[in-house]
Amino acid sequence: MFETEKESSVQRKDRRLGDEWSDWQGEEDLGGAAIDEGMATFLVLAGCVLLFFITLLPAVWYLIKLRIEQLSPMVANFAEWSLIAAAALFVVLWALELVVLLGFRKSVFPYGWTEVVLLAVLPGAVWLGGKCGISRDRVGNSFIKAHNFMTQSHGDRLGFERLLVLLPRCLNKEARSAVVGRTNVDGYKVVTAGGGEEARAAIKEYRPTCILALACERDLMSGIKDVAAKIPVLAIPNRRPEGPCKNTEFSLAELEEALRFIKERRDKELS
Repeated sequence: MFETEKESSVQRKDRRLGDEWSDWQGEEDLGGAAIDEGMATFLVLAGCVLLFFITLLPAVWYLIKLRIEQLSPMVANFAEWSLIAAAALFVVLWALELVVLLGFRKSVFPYGWTEVVLLAVLPGAVWLGGKCGISRDRVGNSFIKAHNFMTQSHGDRLGFERLLVLLPRCLNKEARSAVVGRTNVDGYKVVTAGGGEEARAAIKEYRPTCILALACERDLMSGIKDVAAKIPVLAIPNRRPEGPCKNTEFSLAELEEALRFIKERRDKELS
């Protein structure tokens, strides 16, 4: 998640960028100093992506229907009604999921199912957001909020007894000290990962049951794709007053909220 590569000729000499920022040319950080995008942005974009694929099914069926009818009209009729029923069931279930999530902060689906769907629609949501003038970082910020909300909705079914806190190298000294000081109170393991390989090595060594990651939206999306299907991840996007990958900060309130949730779940599991 946090790998770095050689400096670009248009960047300041002391700037070392992570892989996800390799296309950054020194321009303004597009609001990266303090992006605060509501999770509704990602949910609307994701809903549009899902709706597109659902409406695409009739077109696909139209292309293959005649050939199947030539083989067996009965099979074609069964396949058509099965396709309609499956699409309708999918829409009903996910509408129910949204209602239960927003109303009771609980999920009706297993954790793994929701992760598969969220990660499957993420690339489409980023692409659609770009077409609508919403930057990748804004979509990513919204996705992270939605993902945190979804992860917390499965709190009763997930394990939080072994927490690993992953920090990026770009965090400034004051912010790093604040994280270490706060997490040491509860005895959590804190690791600074200089790249995706180091992060995976730390996960393999400490075998956490959950991860709290602080990084930019781009790195967090990449890291969530890597591990969230197997290990629950709560993420906190950083703030970049000097641009990406240098002296970044974070919201202490967001850290406290995440740690409070984890401690509550941990205490309940150990009681």
